[in-house]
Amino acid sequence: MASKTKTPVVTIDDSAMEQFKVEPFDVRKYNAIFYTIRDLYGKESRRQLGEDFDWTAFKAQFAICFGTPEERRYSLEQLLMFAQIKFNMGMEDLLAQNRKSWEIRKKQEELRAKEEGILVDDVPF
Repeated sequence: MASKTKTPVVTIDDSAMEQFKVEPFDVRKYNAIFYTIRDLYGKESRRQLGEDFDWTAFKAQFAICFGTPEERRYSLEQLLMFAQIKFNMGMEDLLAQNRKSWEIRKKQEELRAKEEGILVDDVPF
C-alpha cells in the first residue's frame, strides 16, 4: 500500500498587489461582527430591562466596555469567542444576522420614503 504524504500548502504572497491588495476576510468583516454583537446585546438588554431600557445610554455604555470598531480594542477572535459564549453564535451566524438586520433597515427606510413621497432610488442603500 502506498503511503500518503501531505504536501505542505504554500500561502500566496499578494504583497506585490500594493494599493489593490485586499485585506483578509476576517479583517474586512470586523465592523459587521462588532455591530451585530452590539445589536444582539442591546436587544437582550432591552428584553431584560423592558421600559427602563435606553438605547442611547446602552450604546454609550457599550462603547465604554467594547470601544469602537475603529480602535479595535478586542481582536476578532475575542469578539467571536464572546459571541459564542453570550449568544451561541459563530462568525457565519453573526454575518447572517447582520445581513438580516440590513434587509430589515432597508425595508423600513423604503417604507418611510414611500410614506414621505420620496423615490426609493434616492434612498442610500
